[in-house]
Amino acid sequence: MELKVLGCSGGEAEGERLTGFLVNGRIAIDAGSLTLALRLSEQIAIRHIFLTHSHLDHICTLPFFTKNIFGHVEVPVEIHALPQTLDALRRHLFNDELWPDFSVIPSPDKPIIRYSEITPGEIYEVEGLRITPVMVNHLVPCVGYRVEDDHSAFIFTSDTAETDGIYTLANATKNLKFFITEASFPNEQTRLAEASKHLTPAKLGGELRKLKQGVAVGIYHLTPGERPIMLPQLEALQHPDLRLLNQDERYEW
Repeated sequence: MELKVLGCSGGEAEGERLTGFLVNGRIAIDAGSLTLALRLSEQIAIRHIFLTHSHLDHICTLPFFTKNIFGHVEVPVEIHALPQTLDALRRHLFNDELWPDFSVIPSPDKPIIRYSEITPGEIYEVEGLRITPVMVNHLVPCVGYRVEDDHSAFIFTSDTAETDGIYTLANATKNLKFFITEASFPNEQTRLAEASKHLTPAKLGGELRKLKQGVAVGIYHLTPGERPIMLPQLEALQHPDLRLLNQDERYEW
């Protein structure tokens, strides 16, 4: 399995792309940076997109992606997400006001994208992988994902405050290689983290005690301007294998 980090920042600035991952060149998880990080040929190769939730930093390049692949694909790209997330896309994004509705373009029977509802806890088999969504604790309905094949697995919690289910899933996962989770605000902004249902380094430390597997932990979603403050706070957790994600990194298992 190959995982490429397209973007992993909690904000957008020079050199800081928004959230997105690419698995085996065919499956995207979130769409904050699809068109910024990938060549056109790489965009055309994507067959499935699994969204975690509806917040803009996780979906914002979807419209440009649909335009880029128009005329280059014969089969619709499947957009997998919670019903609430798909409803938000229909009402607020692909609504012919902000962007054309590519779920019926060029025709309802041959669209560019096709919506596919997911149910937390169910396993979805696509492109030789098994993908399991699990609910996490955020302002809007949100899932993290376990992605696995017969030899390896990784987990992405997406944006979340304190939560339990995804740690239970991680602890039960054989061949878990990597656990990706968030830290969005420095400890001094605990109230903001609580109001927006995100984690500080201190809160993250409490969460990681739930992870019983000795695997590498990747941290994403730092606010760009707060990185110098947050790095020492993350280091103070003294986790044996905690690292910051960096865009364009590749992991292979």
